[in-house]
Amino acid sequence: MQRRDLLTGSFKAVAGSSLLAQVMSAAQADSAVCAPCVSAPFPAIPSPLAKLRVKPIMTNMVHSDVWEGPCRFNVVPVAKERENVQRYYDAWSRAVRSGEYSFGAGAEVLSPTLVVFDENFKLPPAALAELDQDARSADVFFIAPQGSSNAAYDLVHHFHKPGILLDINCRTVDVAAYAKSQGEEILIARDGEELGRLMDLLRARKVFRETRVLFPTNRGFPSVASLTGITDLQELESRLGVQIRMIPYRALADAMERTIADPAAGKQAEVEADELIRGAVQTYLNREYVVRSILFKSTIEGLMDTHSANAFTIECFEFCASRLPEKWKITPCLIHTLFKDRGIASSCEGDLGALLGMRLLMSVAGKSSHLGNMFFREGKILEINHSAPGIRMNGFDQPGMPYKLGRFVQSGWGTKAVVDFMQNPEKRVTVSRMHPNAKQVLVMKGKLIRSEGWERDNLGCSVAAFMVPAETGNAETFVRRQAEYGNHLVWTYGDYAEPMSRLGALMGLQVEVFS
Repeated sequence: MQRRDLLTGSFKAVAGSSLLAQVMSAAQADSAVCAPCVSAPFPAIPSPLAKLRVKPIMTNMVHSDVWEGPCRFNVVPVAKERENVQRYYDAWSRAVRSGEYSFGAGAEVLSPTLVVFDENFKLPPAALAELDQDARSADVFFIAPQGSSNAAYDLVHHFHKPGILLDINCRTVDVAAYAKSQGEEILIARDGEELGRLMDLLRARKVFRETRVLFPTNRGFPSVASLTGITDLQELESRLGVQIRMIPYRALADAMERTIADPAAGKQAEVEADELIRGAVQTYLNREYVVRSILFKSTIEGLMDTHSANAFTIECFEFCASRLPEKWKITPCLIHTLFKDRGIASSCEGDLGALLGMRLLMSVAGKSSHLGNMFFREGKILEINHSAPGIRMNGFDQPGMPYKLGRFVQSGWGTKAVVDFMQNPEKRVTVSRMHPNAKQVLVMKGKLIRSEGWERDNLGCSVAAFMVPAETGNAETFVRRQAEYGNHLVWTYGDYAEPMSRLGALMGLQVEVFS
């Protein structure tokens, strides 16, 4: 079956007409035979998540003289000792530069540095000064702690940056334990594989701590429909670094009207809308409604740039009551999909508990996600239902899943993406949500058993995934815990329960895992 725009023509000519109803009826009739269709490749969009800046540092000692004793049983002349230290460093530096250490694709590795001290066991001020620029821009030190144990600790203490040591041995455990007792952070990776995983987790933590959420609202928190979103914003920022940028609807409306009036923005929106429509298996609404949703996306992107935000939420009920969605013929659904597919956390209903759970999960998985309401169905099955699926739920750098473009409201507008989750080969899933206290995270390791919303032209929130815990097959205990955590759940494909737990430990969060 060929991909089709079931509705074409101008916004004014079609909206509200009998032709709209006739063509929508035709769309519903045709949709049942579209399940085998495969969409065009979704445009490749790299994840915009920040890199983890890693500064490799080797410490080592060169004595000022020659003598023997309890710390020196293999004495060599000072010049030879200096030569040996330089040789060790050169070999280590080459290994770092050549990629022998598994820092991962998400790491930006700075130039290695050698810090040499003598039997005073103090890092020379000149060496610290030379390190200063790189050290302050780095997120983490990768330290080869030669010469003594205290030098590695002194580095992290001086710059107040976390350090990573490779290998579990007498020195590394000693340094890590002392650093923790002094309020500093030194972590140990057993081998290269664990080093890569640890780097990924530290990157996820960095991204989380740099979260800046744009929230257009006149009410603030709590949201009308999501009471259990996080509301103590001051504590959220002081402990986890997350900031909320609230703007009034007047600012949103002014920005949207400027976008609509801008011919260049309109042309660009048409290009993006046409690309989105061409890639769809099926389109149930007028092209102009898709263009309007892209204009709204451009408006939000501009506001995010103005307010230095990198995440987004809006309260659907408050927004609906403002009549602005009806005026602009948009709903936020498509924005959530497109943002998440670029690695930008974007949640429904002003729900920070869902948004921050999403930020954790997407950072760990490197994938887009689906957010939705929880329903507990017969057979003790968990349903997650909202028209905010991700298309790149196999990975930001992987081809997108087949999708359709649906309508949210009866009269034909409100662009939303529709995905058949069961068409994907992967059936393992991970579900997440953060507690209203922002100190706990709820996680379920599960398996997908069916989905709904693909087969016909459904209105409203209609993209549903059905799943159960992987081991028990009974979701009741998990959904009962939501009486402590709140409603919305976020999920993606794959098993990420263990890295979510490890990330929680790095951030001082208690992670509850159900499977």
